Amino acid sequence: MTGTAPWTVKHPDPALVSRLARAIGLSDITCACLVNRGITDADRAHAFLRPRLADLKPPDGMADLDRAAGRLADAVMRHERIGVFGDYDVDGISSAALVVLFLNKLGAEVAPLIADRFLGYGMGEAAIDFFANHNCSLIIAVDCGTSDHAAATYAKERNMDVLIVDHHRVDGPHPEVVAFVNPERKDCGFGDTSHAAVGIAFYFAAAARSELQRRGHIKKEDVNLKAFLDLVALGTVADVMPLTGNNRILVSHGLLQMSHSPRQALQWLIRIARIRSNEIRSSHIAYQFAPRLNAAGRLSQAKDAFELLIAEDSSEAEKLVVRLDQLSRQRRVLEEQVIEAAEHEIAAQHLMDQHVIVVAGDGWHRGVLGIVASRLLERMNKPVYIIGFDGDVGAGSARGFGQLNLHNSLTAAAHHLVRYGGHQDAAGFTVNKSALPAFKQALQSYAKDNCKTSAERTIVCDALLKPSEITSQLVREIGRLGPFGTQNEEPIFDVNGLYILEKRVVGRDHLKLTLKTPSGTIGAFGPRMGTLVHDLSPLIRVAANAIADEWRGDGTPELKLVAPPIPGT
Repeated sequence: MTGTAPWTVKHPDPALVSRLARAIGLSDITCACLVNRGITDADRAHAFLRPRLADLKPPDGMADLDRAAGRLADAVMRHERIGVFGDYDVDGISSAALVVLFLNKLGAEVAPLIADRFLGYGMGEAAIDFFANHNCSLIIAVDCGTSDHAAATYAKERNMDVLIVDHHRVDGPHPEVVAFVNPERKDCGFGDTSHAAVGIAFYFAAAARSELQRRGHIKKEDVNLKAFLDLVALGTVADVMPLTGNNRILVSHGLLQMSHSPRQALQWLIRIARIRSNEIRSSHIAYQFAPRLNAAGRLSQAKDAFELLIAEDSSEAEKLVVRLDQLSRQRRVLEEQVIEAAEHEIAAQHLMDQHVIVVAGDGWHRGVLGIVASRLLERMNKPVYIIGFDGDVGAGSARGFGQLNLHNSLTAAAHHLVRYGGHQDAAGFTVNKSALPAFKQALQSYAKDNCKTSAERTIVCDALLKPSEITSQLVREIGRLGPFGTQNEEPIFDVNGLYILEKRVVGRDHLKLTLKTPSGTIGAFGPRMGTLVHDLSPLIRVAANAIADEWRGDGTPELKLVAPPIPGT
């Protein structure tokens, strides 16, 4: 711990840092961040700083990929009508949009359908009926399908082939389909389970293009797969997948496309979010684009977000993005209402005394439960299971950050559930009200033996930073370490000796500061720190990201606080 600060600071080997700085021509501060990430030589640094599509992992060993590409090639060449089914979140609609736009480029007849959150997760028999009524002979399910055994069987009975392109955990037997492309398969030799579904859909499209080219049906230049990388970036960041390896390469190039040649959907999302920067970053996806796209599926129909992503007409895209923005505003209101009610229940029932927090209420909107669970997790520092009941049936969402495998916990309590699914740190489930007490007991029993102690998450800074070192050049260098996200977190710096010239609350509860530095002034922004505005010392010390001022949009440095400021020296 440095001084009395409630955060720690890394101190990488100065010799390694200096040697790397000389070799690649970047500052010691930037190179300290690289060394902290295990990058200590020039070759690895250059590769990290310049992600290349040529370095993508080849699809060798990806189970059923060739079979899926061959069946799709048959359908295209035989002019079959192809159904595309996507999940209702951003990964699902991005995956569906990628496949549909790819098929459109091939001149195929396509019937798309997006899942409805209020009818339940996955592809059901109603979806199969939809595709049958549209005379489809082939169905491609993206970001779902792994556990949709009944739908797969029903499609077979109705003489339709099914291809599944998914990334969710595989717990039981494989669905009986023509091709089941999912790196989570135990017999899959791809060796990378970090992709969102849209990343696997990109590999699928590449394999199908290669197969059609091999058969002489198209030329390679007929379909530019790079044009879909913005969709890959959207789904990957929104699904909070690790931004390392393949994902970092794909997202880097997707962000470049968004910045320099955005499709209609992105042009309007950028405009309505009032983004002034010329460089689109992963944070724009996470905090501006994804919430608006997800709002459709949370409060209305996810197909609106899908239609936006495939829109080619500017006026149609504008109408759709305005609609999504309105839904996003409604979602924020509902979110605050449910958070307030949930926190009241947690306090009244002393739920913080439990191993995990299980809180339920009548009428809590199921469309915001996942967001509320994440917000409660941040505040309570324990795994959270939140349930909104509509009559006797409750929709639930669970969130954690590594203390407990949520999917395993639900498996342990599965006999009390109607259905469930998800990952280690995010899961969803359905439970009847009569089973709620037993479900709670089963969860607490499982958590007692399996939940790690919920210690406070420690903030770790990459380096000490003097106020005089916060420059536009440094911000540009730090930006090259991105895209930032899971497993490639944005560098945090410990900055001391900042005098407050102005302080105010902006938005609902955000802190905005103007700080004095040796070369002038710098702005600082503290998300959800507005209540601190009257309690700050005139001289402060902060843990913060060094970023470009989003509002000014000209590269001016700004500090984004990641913890409340403390008195400085």
